Amino acid sequence: MHMDTLSHGDFSCEVEQDDSSAKPTGILKYRAFEVGRIVGSSQDDLRARFADICDFIDSGGMVRHSVVMLGYHNKAFKGDVLLVDGEIIGEWVSDDEEWYHFTASESSNFICSAPSPWMLHDAISDWVESRGNSKKA
Repeated sequence: MHMDTLSHGDFSCEVEQDDSSAKPTGILKYRAFEVGRIVGSSQDDLRARFADICDFIDSGGMVRHSVVMLGYHNKAFKGDVLLVDGEIIGEWVSDDEEWYHFTASESSNFICSAPSPWMLHDAISDWVESRGNSKKA
């Protein structure tokens, strides 16, 4: 059942809860496009998680497929990569030839590379899903 809609500019979170004992879930959207899902232990916890993600976006982060890439929109072209629940899973960088690379926290080698940050974001999401680390509700 729809409980609330949280908004921050073009970014929103549609809060839902099936019954009073279930944890609330949030469908993260940029404009009309779903970009991820979060789960909170309470509605206040879900609001706090949404506020944290909004802070990441305000500081240049990008959210897609429940993965946040920091440094995406602030011309840093590098930064931490985390899941929408806040778990840091690695970092990304660009090189002199404008290729973009992701290194997982537990690795010292590139896990994936791509010719654009957008394509790298997709590759990271695929990697997360293949490892079973997806935090989607």
